[in-house]
Amino acid sequence: MKNKYLSFILFSVVLLEGYVILSSEMLAIRQTIPFVGSGTDTLSIIIAAVLMPLAFGYQKGGRFKPGFQKNGAYVTVRRKLVFNMLVAMAILLFGLSYLFLSLFFTVAFEWGLKNRLLLVSLYSTLFLVVPVYLLGQTIPLISHYFSKQALAEVTGRMLFFSTVGSFLGAVFASLVLMAHFGVHHTVTVNFILLAFLIMLLAKKKFSPAPIMGFVLAVLAATANSEKVMQDMNIVGNNQYNTAVFLKRGEERHLVLNNNASSVFTKSGKKHDYIEYMEKLALDPIMNKAEPTKDILVVGAGAFTLGYEDMRNIYDFIDIDKTLKDLAEDYILPAPLGENKHFHPLPARAYLSGSQKRYDVIILDAYLGGLSLPEHLVTVEFFNQVKAHLKPNGRVVANFVVSPTFEGRFSRRLDNTFRAAFQNVNRHVLGNYDLWADDNAPYTNVIYSYKAPEEEIGKSQELYSDNFNQVFLDKPFYMKARKK
Repeated sequence: MKNKYLSFILFSVVLLEGYVILSSEMLAIRQTIPFVGSGTDTLSIIIAAVLMPLAFGYQKGGRFKPGFQKNGAYVTVRRKLVFNMLVAMAILLFGLSYLFLSLFFTVAFEWGLKNRLLLVSLYSTLFLVVPVYLLGQTIPLISHYFSKQALAEVTGRMLFFSTVGSFLGAVFASLVLMAHFGVHHTVTVNFILLAFLIMLLAKKKFSPAPIMGFVLAVLAATANSEKVMQDMNIVGNNQYNTAVFLKRGEERHLVLNNNASSVFTKSGKKHDYIEYMEKLALDPIMNKAEPTKDILVVGAGAFTLGYEDMRNIYDFIDIDKTLKDLAEDYILPAPLGENKHFHPLPARAYLSGSQKRYDVIILDAYLGGLSLPEHLVTVEFFNQVKAHLKPNGRVVANFVVSPTFEGRFSRRLDNTFRAAFQNVNRHVLGNYDLWADDNAPYTNVIYSYKAPEEEIGKSQELYSDNFNQVFLDKPFYMKARKK
């Protein structure tokens, strides 16, 4: 192609189109987490809703021929590209903006659609399939502008620029824009780029198409503005969490991805399960004269757990580095004490890279079914935790499960935890109804474990009618119970 300027424009279009598709995929995954969770099941549906329409878009774009259409209008390659981008913008405006997503999922919940796989499939069908299909036609449509003799070389170059754009959409959008400017502003950037692409492709820069693209970009910027975020009480919006601060009387709440993460009042009241874990594991060692204890908390929330303890040494682990500032700005009455240390790392990465052992390890990263971190409920992770216990150390874990083991999740999680930690205690909080049916609500269930002073291995010894040594094992006298 002789016109270098036009060649630069076309390859720029391909680059930016690759960026928009991948960043839109990343945004769709991130924006739906508060409503359908972050499991591999929902993730796979969103990825499939991008890859398959993209493939069909490549095929459709390759079969397009300029000319008169069925409606009698003459459509050029340029008009087809502009039309595709305008339609994609209009649909993505509703599919990527948190304001509209919140309304969509709220209505879906009210209509009785609560299955997360069904919800994410419906979302993907309505808001991702068509835009990706239309944007996927860009590369084959752009190829019309190049000479057939150099098609192999040009195709390779277009795929190179498209892949570079996809790389930037995956890395730059999540690690730079979402992390430092917020998810809502990352959405706005996508619409600015699409409006810019329409302006590049349009013959007349002030024709209806570029003006419509500009209007859609302004609407996207408005729907994702700081003002809208403030009106929705959103105080943090990065690649990990949509953080909402709510004040109800004297109660200050931090809600992370639609889960009630932490609460704190002027009188020091916290979530009931937090106070129970403190009573179980922290209160007995908070003011004792013995040497200080090392305590690890996996899942920082708003750092309310052990907040009043100014003596023992705490390490908090959470992947979101903004949580400490959010907690001190909105939830806690004063900054954390010098005995509290925050490590903004994934839990398994921290445990893999640290040799430190702890007297108490508290697992509080399980906010509920939708926000369950799948990699933190495996026997391998629990064994990692166990390896970081000191002799005679304690583990306390909070899970939101069925108190009567209804459903496979509650049963398998119990089996998995006991595979790593034998002889555990299980404390059911809230109303425990032994006669509850399958629809019994999930509640906080606290698991606690005390490590032996010396590693004695796993004991699977049982009492049986044939080999019963209970007379050797049972105590010969009863210790007086402390009053």
